[in-house]
Amino acid sequence: MNWKFSTSRELLERCAEAGLALADYLVAREAFHSGKTPEAIREELNRRIRVERAALDRGITEAQVSFSGMTKGAAVKLAKGDPVVEDEFFQKALAYALAINEVNACGGRIIAFPTAGSCGIVPGVLWAWKDARAPGLDPESKLFQDAFVVASGIGILIAMRATLAGASGGCQAECGAAGAMAAAGLASLLGSDAPACLDAAALSLKNSLGLACDPVAGLVEVPCVKRNAFLAANALTAVSLSRAGISSVIPFDEVVGAMKAIGDAMPQAIRESAEGGLARTPTGISYQERIK
Repeated sequence: MNWKFSTSRELLERCAEAGLALADYLVAREAFHSGKTPEAIREELNRRIRVERAALDRGITEAQVSFSGMTKGAAVKLAKGDPVVEDEFFQKALAYALAINEVNACGGRIIAFPTAGSCGIVPGVLWAWKDARAPGLDPESKLFQDAFVVASGIGILIAMRATLAGASGGCQAECGAAGAMAAAGLASLLGSDAPACLDAAALSLKNSLGLACDPVAGLVEVPCVKRNAFLAANALTAVSLSRAGISSVIPFDEVVGAMKAIGDAMPQAIRESAEGGLARTPTGISYQERIK
């Protein structure tokens, strides 16, 4: 079986050649490269999903307050707040994404998905859909697992052709990539086929191009934590458009190429150096001085 691909088109061709659905192909590929069985891969996937849930539960029930004081229990406040959009799924997606990333900011245990600074977006969106729309769904079911696998596939493609590191490509490569991953995973949960999942990912990613990575005081808190909620909303918008038959004019692979070009053109000051953007505002500088 051919496990090599570098574009989404090649990935879909490999799936067709193998006669496997996208998630099944990706699991089989991981099994091949790791030397483990597909069953072992899925069990490890379940373990990581449980870790994410534990972080979510901690962040949504216990106000997370960081040493710097920049993280102050936003997820708990949002979950108890008066929503502007009165939809349970939407509200949970925002709060869950915040919760997981706040746990990261406070030194808790998370799964970098694809990075620590963007760790709340994918699980926040997928767990929110399960809790709000399918509470009886077994979280270890193949359907739920496959959503995480499809999301991972998008991350693999972005890593192959661009980067997942804010230091190389700005936050478009971290939270932007996670938003695209979440969009594809959610589309998968809703029954979209592989091309539609890729289209949802393209819609999400192209609307987060150019995001600066400018962490205040060099910490993964501001703007990272709240940005997880914003990119979760971005993912939901992308899937809503995709399922309405609104496609991305620019194909996924070309969007990734544009992301790479934009990242390469970014000044070093806004590529995770804390030397520009929000990090160099008067308030940003004051936090840096305070925690020295």
